[in-house]
Amino acid sequence: MKRADAIAFHTEEAVSAERVLAESTPGTAGYHHQAEYAQEHRVLAEAARLHDYPDAELED
Repeated sequence: MKRADAIAFHTEEAVSAERVLAESTPGTAGYHHQAEYAQEHRVLAEAARLHDYPDAELED
């Protein structure tokens, strides 16, 4: 996966999870899952921006 693609993918996943999170009920399992998913993808997007992508499959 190219670096730009990784950034775009993880950013979109985080944004999508945050949209679902905004409509979820705080304290529920679904709410916690979406919060963790959004955070995970924010971290991965930032790692790709810093070129510290965990699976080292970046091409550029």
